[in-house]
Amino acid sequence: MDRQLLSKILAQMRKNLKEGKAIGDMKVGALLALGHQLEAIFYYLGHELGTTLKVKQVKDVSQIPNELKEIISQFNLGEIDITEATDEIIELNMKDHSSIKDLIKKGIKTSGSFCSFEAGLLAGIVEKLSDRHCFAQEVGCSLQTGENHCTFMVVFQKD
Repeated sequence: MDRQLLSKILAQMRKNLKEGKAIGDMKVGALLALGHQLEAIFYYLGHELGTTLKVKQVKDVSQIPNELKEIISQFNLGEIDITEATDEIIELNMKDHSSIKDLIKKGIKTSGSFCSFEAGLLAGIVEKLSDRHCFAQEVGCSLQTGENHCTFMVVFQKD
């Protein structure tokens, strides 16, 4: 955690609030200053949300990519493009999702992955669809790469 940066951001937020100014961008800065602790919390929250969505379990793993696309669209979670799908992994690109939708146009860059909420959400949804434990990770964040999408990999746990 970068305590100096967080302290400066909080001071500026306090000043802006007193002056009636917006603090939205500074909230993002505070999240970046907090670092990896928040990644785990956001992953957990996303995972829990994903497992509570009403989705039907599929009988065949090959049906997961199409079902996942439908769920992402149905719940307005962004747009996905499946780039690889096997019985071990699903790799996909996701754009216009909540973590980066408003930041991508502002030129904000990060040094690490930023979309742990969406990774957890994807893991939770795929677990619900497949009834198999899995883990998801962002392997390429648009706030790092400058692309218009983030890349995620969902890995199924082997028995």
